Amino acid sequence: MSQLFRTTQLINAARLFEKSASAEKRAELRLSGLLQATKDGTLIVTVPNAIVRGVFSAMTEPGISLPEPLDGHLNAAIVVMAPEELKELGGADAITERGKQFPYRFGSISDRPAVGWPGVSKCYHLQIISPELGKLRRSYGLPTRLEGRYDFSILVACRKTGVLSAISTSKSETVRVSDGTWAGRD
Repeated sequence: MSQLFRTTQLINAARLFEKSASAEKRAELRLSGLLQATKDGTLIVTVPNAIVRGVFSAMTEPGISLPEPLDGHLNAAIVVMAPEELKELGGADAITERGKQFPYRFGSISDRPAVGWPGVSKCYHLQIISPELGKLRRSYGLPTRLEGRYDFSILVACRKTGVLSAISTSKSETVRVSDGTWAGRD
C-alpha cells in the first residue's frame, strides 16, 4: 500500500469518528426548567415530578422511599441558591433571571449521608450538569456550587434511619421467576 493510500484511510477514519462523536453529542438529552423562588426563599429550577418517580422506580437500593416533602406534595427541583444566599443578595426580587428557562442534563446517581434531616440516614441524588446554572451563581458573586454540595442535583430517594432492620420486606427483595420477569416477595 502506498503512503498516500494509508494517509487517506486515516483521514477518512478520523472524519468518520468525528461525525460519530458529533452525532453522540447531538443525541445527548437536554432538558430545561423554569427558574423560580419558593415560599421558603430557595431559588430553584423546576423539574417534572415524573423524573423523580421514574428514577426511584428503576432503583434497586434496599429500604429506600420517595423523598417526603414537608407540605405533603412531591415537588421535584434543582436547588440553585439556598435561602441564606438569596437573602444575602436581597431576596428573590434581586434575581432578574426568575421566570426564564435554564437547560440541564442528567449525570449519575450518587448517595450521601443526610445532614440535618432527622430520621433520614441517606439521600440519593441524580446529578445535574448545567454550566448555565453555575454561570448564574457566579454572576451574583457566589461560588459555582452551593456551599457543602458536590453538584447541582435532584433528590430522588431517601433511606430512613433504621429502616433496613425494621422491615422484613424491602424494595430489593425481588426474585427472577422462570419466565424471566421479576416478582416481589410477599
